[in-house]
Amino acid sequence: MDRAEWEALYRTAVPRVYRALLATLRDAARAEDALHDAFEEGLRRPPARSENVAGWLYRVALRHAHRRPWRFLSLLDARAAVSPADDIGALLDSMEAGRLLALLTERQRAIVIAHYYLGFTHAETAELFGVRPGTVSATLAKALVRMRKGTSVV
Repeated sequence: MDRAEWEALYRTAVPRVYRALLATLRDAARAEDALHDAFEEGLRRPPARSENVAGWLYRVALRHAHRRPWRFLSLLDARAAVSPADDIGALLDSMEAGRLLALLTERQRAIVIAHYYLGFTHAETAELFGVRPGTVSATLAKALVRMRKGTSVV
């Protein structure tokens, strides 16, 4: 894949992947930095196949996000990590889906978003995160239970 083809594929995938990263990481600056790092990596070594650029960008961006020194923020409660002045965080929190996603761990959010928002199958999600399909199934089941419990909380 040449540079022009990579850039065209990247531009097509960016809005969707950026929204997925925002929902997963819950931090606009972190999502943007991770996406730029993934793009840079793609310029150096483009993905082997062009049919799943969104998945490749998402996986690589998450890997880069976790290499940054501030990755330990994800260990804090997700709601505490988002400042009240953060417009994106406020918007997500005001939406029911955002409120329920905030109940999940970052790993659970990443897998839920890859499966339900980006539309990956269990096998594709497993490949994306380097885990077994059974791990994806178990993570999704636990996340859905956690989210269902959150719907009864007002």
